[in-house]
Amino acid sequence: MLRNSKIAIAVQIALLSSVVQAKDTKLEKSDKVDSGLERITVTSNKRIQSIQDIPTSILAFSGETLEENNISNLLDMSESLPNVHIAETSSSKRIVIRGIGSGTNAGFEQSVAMYKDGIYLGRGHQAKFPLLDMQRVELIKGPQAIMFGKNAIGGAISMITHSPTDEFEGAVNLGLGSENERRLSAILNLPLTSDVALRFAAFSHQDDGYLYNQARDEDEVSNNSKGFKLAAKWAINDELSSEFRFESGNFESKGSRYQYIVDTENRDAQIADAPANPNNVGYRSFLLSDMGGLDYVSSVSGSQHPEGLDERNDTDMSNASLQFTYVKSGYEFQSITTFSEYDWSAVFDADYSEVSLIKQTYIEDFEQFSQEFRVSSPLGETLEYVAGVYFASNELTHPNDVLLGASILIPTLPGTSIGTNALFEQEQTSYSGFASLGWNFDNNWKATFGLRYQNEEKEVSSEQGVYALFEANTPIEVQGFATAAAPLLATSLAGSGQHKFETSRSESHLSPSLSLEYRGFQDTMMFASVSQGVKAGGFDGSGLNSSMGNSPDAESGFEYDEEEATNFEFGIKSQVIKNKLELNATIFNTNYENLQVSEFNGNAFIVKNAAEATAKGIEIDSRWHISDAFEFQMSVALLDFKYDKYEGASPTVKQAELLGLDTQNLSGQTGAYAPDYSGNLTLNHHTTVMGNYQLKTSLSVAFTDDFYLEQDLDPIAVQKSYQKINARIELTHPNDLFSIALFAKNISDEQTYSLANDVPVISYAHRFLVEPPRSIHLQASYRF
Repeated sequence: MLRNSKIAIAVQIALLSSVVQAKDTKLEKSDKVDSGLERITVTSNKRIQSIQDIPTSILAFSGETLEENNISNLLDMSESLPNVHIAETSSSKRIVIRGIGSGTNAGFEQSVAMYKDGIYLGRGHQAKFPLLDMQRVELIKGPQAIMFGKNAIGGAISMITHSPTDEFEGAVNLGLGSENERRLSAILNLPLTSDVALRFAAFSHQDDGYLYNQARDEDEVSNNSKGFKLAAKWAINDELSSEFRFESGNFESKGSRYQYIVDTENRDAQIADAPANPNNVGYRSFLLSDMGGLDYVSSVSGSQHPEGLDERNDTDMSNASLQFTYVKSGYEFQSITTFSEYDWSAVFDADYSEVSLIKQTYIEDFEQFSQEFRVSSPLGETLEYVAGVYFASNELTHPNDVLLGASILIPTLPGTSIGTNALFEQEQTSYSGFASLGWNFDNNWKATFGLRYQNEEKEVSSEQGVYALFEANTPIEVQGFATAAAPLLATSLAGSGQHKFETSRSESHLSPSLSLEYRGFQDTMMFASVSQGVKAGGFDGSGLNSSMGNSPDAESGFEYDEEEATNFEFGIKSQVIKNKLELNATIFNTNYENLQVSEFNGNAFIVKNAAEATAKGIEIDSRWHISDAFEFQMSVALLDFKYDKYEGASPTVKQAELLGLDTQNLSGQTGAYAPDYSGNLTLNHHTTVMGNYQLKTSLSVAFTDDFYLEQDLDPIAVQKSYQKINARIELTHPNDLFSIALFAKNISDEQTYSLANDVPVISYAHRFLVEPPRSIHLQASYRF
């Protein structure tokens, strides 16, 4: 339940501090015109429009807002986005909107489509570059198939960076913060001629991490990243221009952000059921020594391991785009060519404990190419349209190695480890055509019809094998037995089969949309819409699939089908007081069929089409320009997410081990990451001090109801409701030459977790991904 007292106190503090500052403010009204709310423009419909003219639920953050709030990546944005959950796991980024998102599996692309300067970022490693030199970030909720294509079934995130301009300018930013954080970035805009300009940006970021690992006696996760970006713009003539963008970065981290706990109550009940049986799985958790529970400040993973364990994560990535734009008589023709690649390698402790049990090595090599041609008509005509064609291809190579310390679980095999090595390779091609036609009946009514045709083909090869690894002086007879029994041991302990095969799939879809807008009331738009979206099917890339032999097992979940969504929305966007008070509200109801779910079966994440679900609720966004000194912003959401049908869900540990159930029925239940309510409140204040120096302060509160952290809805893995309070104070030179800002995040030091899962093999143990505690940040900027 919402702890109203904390929110009330925070809001009262904000209002009181603002009132006190207002009494000390000496604004000369004749020198400053009350400008009102800043107009926000977006390009979610592939053309520049006011956010108030978009008939859907959409939020936008300017680059200035991101910088002012010390938001450097999508994870930082998450708490500012109601009905949105963003987390970065050991192997990928997970984005959930309105309870819908993709789990962890190399075969998965996100259910929320991410784009940056026209580049499709379907995999988390493509989107690791920070939000540096951004013009804006747009979040569009609900299926967005027409403009963003496949896999935008939950929504879309579009990131747009600054283009080069005709002015010589630049900036240098230095940041220091908690956990020995150091940030440095620089931006330079360089006009070469009246028609050609370049823009450079670079960054460096290091920190030591906020979770103390008792076993390794060091803070984790430590991060070290650096990169640069380049943009070049050429106005070829008055009608034709081109723009090239390139970014490249290296991202290294060491350590783990996971803690584990043991469900001692159910473990002890399991042991009591068969106390004399040494194979009772309840005894496995006694391998773990850290019984302190979720203390939020310490972990014990990776103290020692077969072949050693240097827990690390290393990504090299590059994104590039080339865009040509031709404008004639209000018509715009565009060609967008993109390329994206990354090389990722990781070694991590897959049992997340001090036990030398499971070591996992991940590698992904990925390349992607796309080409889009698009035409858009002038706005304001009776008929308006956007139409285009799109082609994309990519290749993924994914070796995966899992090494299990078998001797820990089977004492009769001293010095023995059993490994599973896998190779998953995929080639994917897709092409589509799309069109959106708007018909302005008159000055008050507009109808828009959209349609997208999509074809996609995937070809994969999967190979899984096993091996045995022995310590020195391991008896020869033990080595012989373990080598012969390795396939059986790998299957019984890790669930992995041994196979080698190739397969493919092809699918085509039509996704329509229809919206109706009414503008008969002053400064107000009312809209209703219906749309459909599709998330493509695919293959299991976990490297621990149970298929055996030369063909995939239909019951193994190696192949899964596409999921479909139908979304209904009704909303209003209004300036209740022109340029002063803006209020937007959207009611939504989305039905999902053949829903793809990524479940952890105790060994790996498996994907299957298992569910039908409905997500419905309301989202409200408001901005209030109280005066030139004060502005209040609010984003709140109510969500009712239910599985209409989900009869074959993976069981919880208790259900599987103690009650002997193979599945559970989650029909009628909620899903993971689906709180009943969530929101963000922000109060900004602006005044002048010491002459003409600008003083900006803000106070924000992000809050959420309880929500599950595991797909199986284990009651032990629930994030309790919380409120996080952030504050900022910034002093800026009168001519904007320099500024210095102080940030405080999570002031109340809330203990929160972004995901949880069962620990493999060790029954009744659960791992939790720890989010940052309270932190302080200092940022200094110099502009020229």
